[in-house]
Amino acid sequence: MPPQSDRDFVVWATRWAIVAVLALGGVFALLWVLKAALTPLVAAFVIAYLIDPLIDRFEARRVRRPLAIFALLGAVGAAILGFLLFVIPRLARELSALAERMPGYLERFVTEVVPQLEARTGVTLPHTVEEALHQLQSVELGALASLRDVLTGTVTTLSGTVGVLIGLLVIPILAYYLLVEFDAVLARLGAWIPPRHRAYVFEKARTVDRLIAGFLRGQLLVAGCLGVLYAVGFSIIGIDLAIGVGLLAGMLALIPYLGNIVAVTTATLLCVLQFGFDLHLAAVLGWYAVVQTLEGFVLTPRIVGQSVGLHPAAVIVALLIGGDLFGFLGLLIAVPGAAIVKVFAQEASAAYRRSALFGAEAPVAAAGAEGAGGDASR
Repeated sequence: MPPQSDRDFVVWATRWAIVAVLALGGVFALLWVLKAALTPLVAAFVIAYLIDPLIDRFEARRVRRPLAIFALLGAVGAAILGFLLFVIPRLARELSALAERMPGYLERFVTEVVPQLEARTGVTLPHTVEEALHQLQSVELGALASLRDVLTGTVTTLSGTVGVLIGLLVIPILAYYLLVEFDAVLARLGAWIPPRHRAYVFEKARTVDRLIAGFLRGQLLVAGCLGVLYAVGFSIIGIDLAIGVGLLAGMLALIPYLGNIVAVTTATLLCVLQFGFDLHLAAVLGWYAVVQTLEGFVLTPRIVGQSVGLHPAAVIVALLIGGDLFGFLGLLIAVPGAAIVKVFAQEASAAYRRSALFGAEAPVAAAGAEGAGGDASR
């Protein structure tokens, strides 16, 4: 509880602000120095955090915890391997077929679609593939340079000090041992908290846990469902690279709005290149509307519910800042960091509103009003 007097509240707030700044500075410095080495550990902890409730359910049914962990991690690994063996070859075939058909698509686009666009918009567009490529050359070079920089930074971050392969092998091993000792690790961490602050810290930790669990577990399930829906629907419509579009949209759906925007933009572009402006485009937009309706009224309310409490804008800003500062590690800790900031920002706001400093103006104003009324009456 903060002090009630103005002076004591200011001293209390200043002291805790200094402590918070020093603590955040130490955490940021540690993450910056050890970000490459910490990335596999944080990734393993995220996996353990996501899977632990399932392990607890197995334990409740008298399945030994190590056996349940091994079976579940094995099932997840087999599912990922099967997914890669099924999707990657098919995606490679779709990309190869699209590359072969792209010159014909572009020729048809500039000879049939461009005149329609010019007639409807009044804007002069290139009428040959060469003109279109010439106008897009600078944009493509800039985009390729940006993509190269992003890929280079990602590869550098993931490489770390021990290499990508070792990191990928270490993650499931660390996840296994973290899951085996997950409850014990949390208990040991709780034991370091002073007893007089333990109830308060545990209460805030439970609040943060609800926010993070609601976002991570819920959004992962929603993103997977969206990816499958987009891929199946666009495949039925007959769009090239439908699986790739669905896969990309599902992965980007973890970032609010981005996955949906990429899905409809990419699918519309491919549809126009392949079929022009016909019923296929109407089908693409119609299926996008159906998926959005399912997401808004079925998937998100039933899977995520109202437990998230993180504004989409806050999630986007957190991901941008985390990715820019710490790369892939920053993306892993961005949402938990945003949840922690939200909880303690609400606590600071509530403490300020309970303080005498926040309510100091009301009595003074009231007294002034009474005094003025008394003078007027005399």
